[in-house]
Parts: sequence; C-alpha cells; structure tokens
Amino acid sequence: MLRYVDHVIFAVDDLEGAARDYGQKLGFTVSAGGVHPGAGTHNRLIVLDPEYLELIARLPDTTLRPGFPVSYMFARAPGPIGYALNSDDIEADLAAIRARGLPVEGPHAGRLEGPDGGARGWRVAWVGADERLGTEHWRLPFIIQHDSDGAERLRRVAAPDGVLPHANGARRLSRVTVAVNDLEAGIRCYELAFGLHAEDAGTDAALHARTARLPLPGTGAIVLAAPLPGEGPIARALRASGEGLFSATIAVDYLQAAVTRLRGQGAGVQVDEPDGVLTAARIDMASAHGGRLEMVRA
Repeated sequence: MLRYVDHVIFAVDDLEGAARDYGQKLGFTVSAGGVHPGAGTHNRLIVLDPEYLELIARLPDTTLRPGFPVSYMFARAPGPIGYALNSDDIEADLAAIRARGLPVEGPHAGRLEGPDGGARGWRVAWVGADERLGTEHWRLPFIIQHDSDGAERLRRVAAPDGVLPHANGARRLSRVTVAVNDLEAGIRCYELAFGLHAEDAGTDAALHARTARLPLPGTGAIVLAAPLPGEGPIARALRASGEGLFSATIAVDYLQAAVTRLRGQGAGVQVDEPDGVLTAARIDMASAHGGRLEMVRA
C-alpha cells in the first residue's frame, strides 16, 4: 500500500552550504547522507517521522545516471524537484497501477553509501508514459520501498548519529503542494496513477490558486494547486518550472517560537495571521537555497 510521502527532494547548488544553513539558520538537524553510487549525486537528509527532506546536488565532474527519476527531476533544479511515495509492498502497488491500465518502470535497486562506511538500500519504480497522464507524467512522484521499516528505517536514514530533535521543533511533513495547470486534470491523473481521491476542494488566497487535497492512507496529504486567473505564486512556478512539486509544509511544535528563532538567525519569513492568529510561516527561498518550506502548528 502507498502509505505516505516518503521524502521530498530539494536540489541545491552547494550541498555543504545548504546543509550548514538548514542547520544553523533554519534550525533543522541535518544528517550525514551520502553518495548514490553510479548515479552522479550526493545528499544530506533532514529526518522527520516518518518522512524526511533530502537536499541533493550533483557530484562534481560526474554525469547523472540516465533514465532514473532524479535525473529527470534535475531539469527543475535548483529548488523543489520531486518527491516519493512510501510503499510497504511495491510489487502489489505496481500490480494495482497496471490493473488501472498504466505502464510502470521498475522496480530498480538503489543504494546510498554513507561517509562512515555504512550503506542502505531500497527499490524504486515509477509510472510510465501514457497519454492520459499528459506530457509531464515524469513529474509525478516515484514509489519507493526501503530495505527496512519503522524505527529501523529512520535510524538508517539518520545514520550515523541516529534520529535527533530539531531546534525549530519540526515533527512531521504535514503536506506537499503540487502545481498543476488544470485542477480537474490533475485530480484524474493522481486517481488513475495512484488510486488517490480528492476532497476539500477550494481556493488558497496565498497561492492565488484553486486547490484539492488528496489524503494519504498513512499520514499527510498531497495538495494539488492550479492557478486562478491573474498573477500568483503557482502561476509563476508553472511558468518557471512546469508542473510538479511546489512546496513542503512542516508541522512544528510551537509555531511562534519557530518564527522567532528563524528571524533571530537572519532567515526571511512571511507569516499568515488572520484575525491576529499565527497560522503559517513561509521561509524565504533564498534562506532555503531555493527550497519552498512552510511551517504550521503540529
């Protein structure tokens, strides 16, 4: 079963600089990550529960492995380039996709080698091309099943130091927001590809967009956002990068404390305060090395 968003991927130009700023300026605990052998990339990780954020960059003087999801995603770099859905039975999930009449690629083995000599593995797959999914089908999330689960999976992702708290109080991934050109077409696409159904359709004034929420069986949700007429963040993102991941929303313990800390460290923050009540905080993209991050109350 597809359970939750496994991880969100932000491509950065300077991996060590981004890791430093996400730690010191933004208040996340950044794990060591490692190198993807043969793929041409390396990463640093921010472990939540059960999700994580991945800061990824090209290795110097290397070529990205062709044909794999992250290689396609780098067409949107830097910034939010994609995300993965966690599966507890990837073969069954691929069979369900095939039963809905779509082709699949994979599963293929993946591997990360950490700086301490440790390694972990997984299998990934993605939905193949089909005219019903549109020309940008490769911007859909890919599916991943790790070689461990639960607390052991988190321990391996956070190696070598293990899972540690975040100074900003970050707990979990509340949702990802995905920019689409047409809301109804996006809903049909996610239903056909992943069997997900939309609810809570409405509008988001901050995004100047029509939205629909697709809850996931385990935790969290995918929010599809299509631009309203006129200018707004979603319309600008679509012009710049096309359809795909727009932002990640993190639930934190104490939102006001997180905002105070961010500003104290020099991070740019915009807040939503309807009727004087703080409901959300959006971190400036420059402070997040091109990533789009929003914080809400846990």
